[in-house]
Amino acid sequence: MIDVNPVLGRVGLPEPMSALAAKDWDAVVVGGGHNGLTAAAYLARAGRSVLVLEARERLGGACTLDQPFEDDRYLISPCAYVVGLLDPLVIRELELERRGFRVSICDPNLWCPLPDGGSIAIFCESERTAEHLRANGFAEADVRGLRAYEEVFARLRRLLRNGPRGDTWLGSSPSRSDLEEVLGHDEELISVLFEASIADVLGRYIADERLVHALFGQGVIGTFAGPRDPGTASVKLMHHQGDLLGHGAVWGYVHGGMGRVSFAIAQAAADAGAVLAAGVAVVRILPGVGVETEGGGVIRARVVVSNADPKRTVAMLPPGDVPTELSERVAGWRTESPVVKVNAALSRLPAFTATTEVEPHRGMVSVTQGPDAAHEAVEAARAGEPRIGYAELYFQTAYDTSIAPPGKHVMSVFAQYAPYELADGDWETRRAEIGELVLDAIAAYAPDVRGCVEAMEVLGPPDVERRTGLTGGHIFQGEALPDQMWDRRLDHRTGVDGLYLCGAATHPAGSVIALNGRNAAMAAIADLNA
Repeated sequence: MIDVNPVLGRVGLPEPMSALAAKDWDAVVVGGGHNGLTAAAYLARAGRSVLVLEARERLGGACTLDQPFEDDRYLISPCAYVVGLLDPLVIRELELERRGFRVSICDPNLWCPLPDGGSIAIFCESERTAEHLRANGFAEADVRGLRAYEEVFARLRRLLRNGPRGDTWLGSSPSRSDLEEVLGHDEELISVLFEASIADVLGRYIADERLVHALFGQGVIGTFAGPRDPGTASVKLMHHQGDLLGHGAVWGYVHGGMGRVSFAIAQAAADAGAVLAAGVAVVRILPGVGVETEGGGVIRARVVVSNADPKRTVAMLPPGDVPTELSERVAGWRTESPVVKVNAALSRLPAFTATTEVEPHRGMVSVTQGPDAAHEAVEAARAGEPRIGYAELYFQTAYDTSIAPPGKHVMSVFAQYAPYELADGDWETRRAEIGELVLDAIAAYAPDVRGCVEAMEVLGPPDVERRTGLTGGHIFQGEALPDQMWDRRLDHRTGVDGLYLCGAATHPAGSVIALNGRNAAMAAIADLNA
């Protein structure tokens, strides 16, 4: 039995391809990202014969571990940095904690330096946040306003995840009318779910611009939209519907790096009998037959579960087998990413100049010049000009020293906005320059950051696309604004004979959730049993 963790997901071929092709499988999973591995685990647990085929040399997809620097003791999660939405049901059913999944929760969950030299910390406990704000001179009205603002999202989470319809993230999505009924036809909740901008919702509750400055980023992260664009409040909501180890909607670091999530799920799949093969690219999906690999061999399977994004999945199908509805939906599916990922090896942690009574590196650090500057930046990016209007920084070694050499640190940056297509030049010629723009944004609050960086990789959308196979480099497999969420996200059943989707483009959403894989597996198991 393979042990996935020690080999960092590099599982290779369990036996020659000829031997794999000689078998008839119940299911082939195309792609070994965390959702594909989840689907494989549930199918195998149901007694089905399952083969996972991953094109890259290691499992995990966008949620894996790399060693990009000369010193291979740096373990870098290249695209996924923190965990918060990984579903408790999957953690429990696949016994991920027994398989090495361990988390340190960030507290403060968010820390933001301000242009006036102050800072704001948002702690896991709301009363601690309130005390922090009072101690730093914030008006009582804004302390109450922040609590009311957060309670709106808490109410939505309770109703959507544990309300009158149970968990609306399980199975196929409810319709809009069903969701409005779940929300008791509350106009404010419906507005947040489907229509409002994050700037508008913040403005309803909070007057102090410093708080708006610190909080608006949660409505634009991962999204090609600015804080004043309609629907961005729902992006904050998407990221607020988790319950991390019973602590609610908070975020934390996975010990050993985010790839350990995928590796624990892969181990659950292998332990249940799934066969994992890396370095095998699928080039065609043959409905009712199976798949064809890059070498020309055919793997026969009753069903195919695709962890590839919908555009790549449809491109692998014979054109005559794609239903018109699926073809049209996928053709219009928006996958352009505005995100540049920067991963750095540090000699030491950078020093922030803002006054603070907390250790800033222990929070997710929000760096911005404010919502107006961020909105100007997204408009520039729409015209093809990279401009960093918002970035979130992660210092995992503040909690977990195992991913760096002794005394050293890592910094990962989720920065916006840098479009896939640049108006001038391309990513090959401008990657270093755009990386410097990200460092400029950080240096506005931590002037010594460049002196801390020993090595750095910059991943623009084309780089993420090339490395992970995600069209447009979009880590959510498609925009997560309301017109591509809920029943407008893709369903796990495709309408193609024996083909299921399990990736982040399906309901419930992107991020490291794993319910997408479970939903697809449950549908496939039901259909196989029928």
